[in-house]
Amino acid sequence: MNHSTAMPPKDAPMRWAETRACIRLDFARFTPLMGHNVTLPKKAFLFLLPSFQGIFLYRLYRHAYLRGWRTLANLMYLFSQYVTRVDIAPATSIGPGCLIGHFPIVLCGRIGRNFTLMGDGGTGGGFDSQDIGGGPGLPVIGDNVVMAIKSMVLGPVHVGDGARLGPGAAVMRDIPAGAFVAAPLSRVTLATRGDETSGANP
Repeated sequence: MNHSTAMPPKDAPMRWAETRACIRLDFARFTPLMGHNVTLPKKAFLFLLPSFQGIFLYRLYRHAYLRGWRTLANLMYLFSQYVTRVDIAPATSIGPGCLIGHFPIVLCGRIGRNFTLMGDGGTGGGFDSQDIGGGPGLPVIGDNVVMAIKSMVLGPVHVGDGARLGPGAAVMRDIPAGAFVAAPLSRVTLATRGDETSGANP
């Protein structure tokens, strides 16, 4: 991996209008899940889903974190974990239009716009302390990346724009833009007729 050793710039505090815009774009990606005629009760249902509440609460405590209100941000972060089982640390940077399909998930590092994670996976570190822009040992995810259920990105690696990770894929090295990463298929073992009947008549 050829990553720059320069320290990434710190994120500037966000204006409330910018945080509100991120929340609107996040929710806009949820509404198509209910079809074309999204009524007010359907919108309320979507808004109250734990997967959306996780990203909604993240936007609020991320706003507080960037404004320097770290104690408030950390308390909101803990509350969000207990209520939603969506674990997104306040230092994590996520672009607008984030869609989380199901919980539980863990997200760390720097993530681009229109990110999709279907559930039971996420991003994290633990392999190296190198900082490529997402924080020590954490990944950088490009725009329009889709991660299927149980897929993971681990360590200081870069996932290019538009990459797709299949179910159960584990990424620990750089992925180019537009790539598709598939986990090995499960092996199917069929019992023979003799195996099925060998114990039937002792």
